[in-house]
Amino acid sequence: MTLDQIIEEWRKDALFDDTELDTESLKVPSLHNKYLKILSQARLTLRKLKIERKNLGKILREYYLGNLNNPEDLEDIGREPWTLTVMKTEVKEYIDTDEDMIKIDSKIEYTEEKIEVVQEIMKMLNARGYQINNAIKWRELTNFSQ
Repeated sequence: MTLDQIIEEWRKDALFDDTELDTESLKVPSLHNKYLKILSQARLTLRKLKIERKNLGKILREYYLGNLNNPEDLEDIGREPWTLTVMKTEVKEYIDTDEDMIKIDSKIEYTEEKIEVVQEIMKMLNARGYQINNAIKWRELTNFSQ
């Protein structure tokens, strides 16, 4: 699920009918489950991406040091032979600016943003019971004084 889809779902789910507070209260566990599933999937995706990043970093390190120049290795990683001589202290800069590394870093950042958004949604869901309770108390108070 994309970040935009999550935000759109929450836009719909965040609204509740204040004339049917009992029904809205009963929806909280279902909504919690829905967003917990999204959060769990995003966390698993993030773990997978971090593992991919580590593996890619190892491969790129060997590539930029010139250790992966035989045809089989180059074919496996889909690259041309690396002809420059790079000092070990400069390798990190090459890895960090590598197009494949930038792509995976972007995916990691996007997934982290999804996780943050869903965590904020979960906080709102956890507070929903209190909001409903306060609305009920307010109604009782305003009806009592009439």
